[in-house]
Amino acid sequence: MATSWIKWSKRVTIGLLTVIGFYLAAALFGSILPANAYWKSPDDGIELFIETNGLHTGIIMPMRSDVHDWGKFIRPEHLDSPTLYGSHILVGWGHEGVYRNTEHWEDLRFKDAASAIFGSDDVLLHIYHLSYPQAYPHYRRSFKVSEAEYRLIVKAVEERFILDEEGQPLPSSGYGAGDLFYQAHGHYDAFYTCNNWTNDVLRRAGIRTGIWTPFQGGVMRWFPEQ
Repeated sequence: MATSWIKWSKRVTIGLLTVIGFYLAAALFGSILPANAYWKSPDDGIELFIETNGLHTGIIMPMRSDVHDWGKFIRPEHLDSPTLYGSHILVGWGHEGVYRNTEHWEDLRFKDAASAIFGSDDVLLHIYHLSYPQAYPHYRRSFKVSEAEYRLIVKAVEERFILDEEGQPLPSSGYGAGDLFYQAHGHYDAFYTCNNWTNDVLRRAGIRTGIWTPFQGGVMRWFPEQ
């Protein structure tokens, strides 16, 4: 009996390691192979930022530009302190349980991690208000997009908002006074992570990035320092 159990546990371990190995290999090749390989950032486009905190990525956009005004969805009155309403927003998308319960990585709970890996429709948009993106403490790189590309980015983000009967989003408290969660559409799992979402938004807009990037490094590699 003990011998059979040992053999079974070894097979399970080998199987898990094989799956993890294939996943990591796919993530590596997916981050290296380009989508929109011939894209070039315009010299006089709209400046955006790609941001990472070392675990996941987000996109920093101006609150208002000639192309779009985010005030349609993201209102000062959503914040407890409207004076923190920013000149820019940092937008990310991800798993609700992980987002709400894991401000710091050491806070991650097993049930949230398992739900994120195996899949959940409980997802959120996470929006930070920023006044000076260049001074934001996390690592970021700037790039420029055309007006047409920016419209596609805006469209991809707006599609994620769940709206009420009056066409308004559904905000809830974030980690502090300057950030909020918004109810969102989508399905999160190991094959479509927060970093895949960031990558997908950029790829759909025609911007050069990897074909599949579940980790933050796979997104950031396509935006070299200026």
